[in-house]
Amino acid sequence: MAQHRTQPLQEPLSFGSYWKLALPLTLAGLSGPIMNATDTAVMGHFGDAATMGGVAVGSQIFNTLYWLLGFFRTSTSGFAAQARGAEDRQEAALQLFRPLVFAGLVGCVFLLLQGPIGATGLDLMGARGQIEPHAAAYYEARIWGAPAALMGYVVAGWLIGMAEVRWAMLLYVGMDLLNLVLTVTFVTALDLGVSGVAWATVIAEVTKVLVGFLVIWRKGHLRGVQPRWWHLVDPHAVTRMWRVNSDVLVRTTCLLGVFGWITRQSALLGPEVLAVNAILMHMQLVISSALGGLGNTAGMLAGQAIGAQSRERFDDTIRLSFWTASLSALAISLACAVAQPAILGLFTPLPSIAQMTGRYFVWMVLFPVAIFWSMILECVFTGATRAAPVRNSLLAATLVFFVTWPVFTTRWGNHGLWMAFLLFSLTRSVYLHLALPRLLPAAFPARPREPVTA
Repeated sequence: MAQHRTQPLQEPLSFGSYWKLALPLTLAGLSGPIMNATDTAVMGHFGDAATMGGVAVGSQIFNTLYWLLGFFRTSTSGFAAQARGAEDRQEAALQLFRPLVFAGLVGCVFLLLQGPIGATGLDLMGARGQIEPHAAAYYEARIWGAPAALMGYVVAGWLIGMAEVRWAMLLYVGMDLLNLVLTVTFVTALDLGVSGVAWATVIAEVTKVLVGFLVIWRKGHLRGVQPRWWHLVDPHAVTRMWRVNSDVLVRTTCLLGVFGWITRQSALLGPEVLAVNAILMHMQLVISSALGGLGNTAGMLAGQAIGAQSRERFDDTIRLSFWTASLSALAISLACAVAQPAILGLFTPLPSIAQMTGRYFVWMVLFPVAIFWSMILECVFTGATRAAPVRNSLLAATLVFFVTWPVFTTRWGNHGLWMAFLLFSLTRSVYLHLALPRLLPAAFPARPREPVTA
């Protein structure tokens, strides 16, 4: 197979060059939580409690489905980064088209099975009474965007892997803005209600894929590259891709399990605790998303270094990532401690809920310090396309959580629940830190010595 070379890696790594990449990816990472809140917020202003609840339930179904399949973005980014590091345009193109085919197929399976998926999702989310028809209407419209949503993951992940971070950010932010404008238009001007909210998101998802392809083409990444169809289904490449994807899937399933259990235990502690913990969970999602932008930067640079077989650049990536993320985590913790009243005011106008949330806010101050290193190393391992340690770290952390939460909550109630969650987060960081030295021999195999000649 002829090799088409990409632009080689030239810029040396420094804090300045690192932040040049990290800032757009951090903004892109924050885009997800913002878009997830848009649909519900619009209905909260222009609808009633039933429509707002229906959109919230319907959105949660897709958040769960798409989060489980987030490996289409993360693994694509890792494989593309390695191809770019190796300066192989042909391989880079295959790392775009191969997951695109599978993402489109999975999306079409969702369309074929939309009936049972919807019925199961609505039942698990507890859609009852007046909420049920609105949740069903939202689901029945938004499911048609499933292929585009998953293909959008691939396009965004590929752009990140190819170091087109500004364009990746613009895709995310542009999708959010388009979704917001269309949602308000469909709900207020066209009076389409819940279905209009869903269709606005579908249109934004389709637009993201189309604009992403336009960017890829205009940047010249695919010009002169003609991968054959049999390269797309190469058994070795497909097996490697799905091995990484399955490891990431297990990781995400563990996260969903822990988050779901926290929500369940919060409900058992009463409606006020449920509201408080919902605010704290949303905060930890925003913090994780912000640190995840630094993680995406680390994963992209690590993948490129491995593709180029540059151990020096890989070491620079780890060093810069640690100091950048640790200082960022401390800054976030300090901001949470200093600006606690203002932050809580953004989440709830109810003084009683804000005051009660303040009692548990210390866990949000500690959370960035516990989680930042795992956010970096998860992406480093995924960028190296060796995600088994990521899977194992979540399995270990989940075991720690479920062993400790009954002991802690029995003694300290809701504080104990958050203590178990903090230990869960810290376990992820410690496990991956201990696994990092084992990555190096696999990522940078020793080259055989050349024979000595007289």
